[in-house]
Amino acid sequence: MTRPGSRSGNNPSPSDARLAASLSGAVDLSGLKDRADAQQRGAGQQAGTPTGGAQASNATSVQVTEQNFEAEVLMRSMKVPVLVELGSSRAPTAMTATLQQMAAADGGSWVHAYADVDQAPGIAQAFRAQGVPMVIAVAGGRPLTEFEGEQPEDQLRLVIDKVLEVTAGKLEGAGEQPVEGEPEEPSDPERDAAENALAEGDLAAAEERFQALVDSRSGDHSLIEALRFVQVSRRVADENDPAAEGQSDQIREVLSKADIQIMAGNYAGAFEGVIAAIRTSAGDEKNLLRTRLLELLDTLPANDPDALAARRNLATALY
Repeated sequence: MTRPGSRSGNNPSPSDARLAASLSGAVDLSGLKDRADAQQRGAGQQAGTPTGGAQASNATSVQVTEQNFEAEVLMRSMKVPVLVELGSSRAPTAMTATLQQMAAADGGSWVHAYADVDQAPGIAQAFRAQGVPMVIAVAGGRPLTEFEGEQPEDQLRLVIDKVLEVTAGKLEGAGEQPVEGEPEEPSDPERDAAENALAEGDLAAAEERFQALVDSRSGDHSLIEALRFVQVSRRVADENDPAAEGQSDQIREVLSKADIQIMAGNYAGAFEGVIAAIRTSAGDEKNLLRTRLLELLDTLPANDPDALAARRNLATALY
């Protein structure tokens, strides 16, 4: 099986941990699915048509309603990621057209699904949307990551590329047999248990198990990457950061923003935000920020370009 910390090529990455950890605390879409099923059954009975779920279309950009949500989002996301854009016809944005064009240009590797919250309020409620526009990446039938507000194309590309990286090999074709002659990855029950806890959204158990693995296998940096990302995920999911207790509002905001950026895949932004705060802090606050930055840097391989750049900037900020 593919493990947290593995990446195609020679540099390990916690991409698998990012996928599983970000699913923790995800919104439950089953209620919306059940309601759509009930509406679909009612319509089928009235029209004398079959009550089975509709098949998803092959379009790279689709209009989503509460009735076709299961087919166009849940079912489709079992094969490719679906970026659900929540918007309003009363306040259209240029981002909709940009996402449509990007989805078409990427040739079906992901799908853009637009939902008008005025016409489909149940979808907005399911995602707990506080405002629009809002974009949620769904993979394997569950939310993966999200962002609010209109974003430029370069930022959209960053998010999309990260989603595609994290889900690579885990959706369509994920169950294919290994290539003949390719050695199978050896079984690792302890790591499997940690990953299973992560996949099930039990972040406390996942953190405990990854910590035990780190303690017993100090030379495996991929385990440290996974542990640090689980810790970030747990702070975000619980909305609780023990290290921030008793700190100023400014420090708490810096720490919280950095965690959220890590979850969204914006590592460089997370690192720079903490480094900027280090430059203007002193004493205990400076030490706290330095310690947290070093922990965040461990979510990436030591030779990752973003991590290397951040370590250089940290040295400048400290001295």
